[in-house]
Amino acid sequence: MLGALKSKMSNNRPAVLDDRDLLASQMATIEERDRLHRCIVPIVDCIRKMRLEGVADKEIVGLFRHAADELDEATMTTDASLR
Repeated sequence: MLGALKSKMSNNRPAVLDDRDLLASQMATIEERDRLHRCIVPIVDCIRKMRLEGVADKEIVGLFRHAADELDEATMTTDASLR
């Protein structure tokens, strides 16, 4: 009887670990979504302000594309200097 109980308990252990892994994964997903949301809010506010100033959507896209290109160049320069 005791052997069957031990066997049953050891069989539950992977399920508990799976539940912990699932919970950790879900928490990581939520934290990442919250982090992205905090990053997106100022960008959306910026776009709204530009629209209120009369900047066309194509110009806004061009400005953000240019900024992204500048950031890529700066990142590549920084990465190369670290080597």
